[in-house]
Amino acid sequence: MKKLDDIERKNIFEVPENYFDDLALKIQSRTEVLTPSKGFWQNQFVFRYALPAVIIAATLIFIFKQKVSSSNVDELLASVPTEHLIAYLHESDMSEHELLEVIQLDLNDADSLNLKINENNPFGNINEIELKSVLENEL
Repeated sequence: MKKLDDIERKNIFEVPENYFDDLALKIQSRTEVLTPSKGFWQNQFVFRYALPAVIIAATLIFIFKQKVSSSNVDELLASVPTEHLIAYLHESDMSEHELLEVIQLDLNDADSLNLKINENNPFGNINEIELKSVLENEL
């Protein structure tokens, strides 16, 4: 077997002239220049101005829709004839006491219904507070 020292040492590869000088330029010319693309979250302009506008629009729609629906209920209730309301109340299982708790009439409401308590009441000469308590206990 031959020893390593006995093997002739010569360079079998040759480097072309100016190879290392031109190498960096050749590599750069062959690579593509990638332009940075804007990602979904990098475009903050849209989110900065569009998101608050969407939130404000949704809030306004919710508020106006709620107002319209409450006014529609008032209009529908006003369109029902009084006779139908009275018939409904007579047919319901609600007692007069429960009905008065729901309605909660005050003196101004009594005036508007021509039910004002005056001196000519059937209970004699008692004041309004006593009359109210008597009426509440009766029902």
